Amino acid sequence: MISLINFQDHPTNRNKKVFHFNNEEHAVYFESLLTKDKLQFEKQIDEKGDQRIYYGVHIRDFEKAKKINYLTIGNFRKPFIPDVFFRYFLISISIFIVGLAIVGFILSD
Repeated sequence: MISLINFQDHPTNRNKKVFHFNNEEHAVYFESLLTKDKLQFEKQIDEKGDQRIYYGVHIRDFEKAKKINYLTIGNFRKPFIPDVFFRYFLISISIFIVGLAIVGFILSD
């Protein structure tokens, strides 16, 4: 099953949520932010399987941990259009087309 989010309910303890990371660098960053915010967590590395790193966080800290999770994802996110020239070219073309549409609307009266 494909999961688009990296957190879920704890399989045995309903008072916890579990965050998981495939990349060790992301996990270390997430852990450092949890520690900085003084949130208690449990850590487990899946040694036998896919080496995924799990963090269990109490449900009372879930909203803070979720915000930290989004900060972690955002910190390592790549731009949607990585080439700067192409990005600004696409924005320019879009503005030009919208401008033509507005001019066409005004002149159609």
